[in-house]
Amino acid sequence: MTEDKEKKAQEMYMEFQMIEQHIKQLQKQLEAVTHQLIELNSTSNSLDEFNKINAGREIFVPLSSGIFAKASIKDTSELLVNVGANVVVKKDVISTKKLIQKQMEEIQKMQRQMIDELEKMTDHAAQIEMQLQSLISQE
Repeated sequence: MTEDKEKKAQEMYMEFQMIEQHIKQLQKQLEAVTHQLIELNSTSNSLDEFNKINAGREIFVPLSSGIFAKASIKDTSELLVNVGANVVVKKDVISTKKLIQKQMEEIQKMQRQMIDELEKMTDHAAQIEMQLQSLISQE
C-alpha cells in the first residue's frame, strides 16, 4: 500500500472510530430518554388510578423500590407537583396529567431527533467502512 493510501486509510479509520463512539453515546442517551418515557407513562397511568380513588380510602404508598407504607387519602382534589428548583405547587389531577402529557410529547420529539441522528451516523459509518474496505482491497 502506498504511503498516501495508508495515510488516507488511517484517517478514515480514525473518523470511523469517532463516529462509532458518537453512536454508542447516542444509544446510551436514547436508552435514558426511553426510560424517562416509560416512567412518565407509568405516572400518567397512576394519575388515572388516583383519580378513581375516593377520599378516606387506604392505599399503599411506595417509599422505595419494593417498599410500601399504608396511607389514607384525605383529599383527592389536589396534588403537590414539583416544578423544579425545589418548588412545589398545588395542581388538580387533570392539570397534572396535562403537564405529564406535555413532558412526554417533548421527550418523544427529542427521541425522534436522536433516532434520526443515530440513523444518519450509522449510514455515514457504513459508507466509511465500505470506502475503507475498497481502499484496502486495491492493493
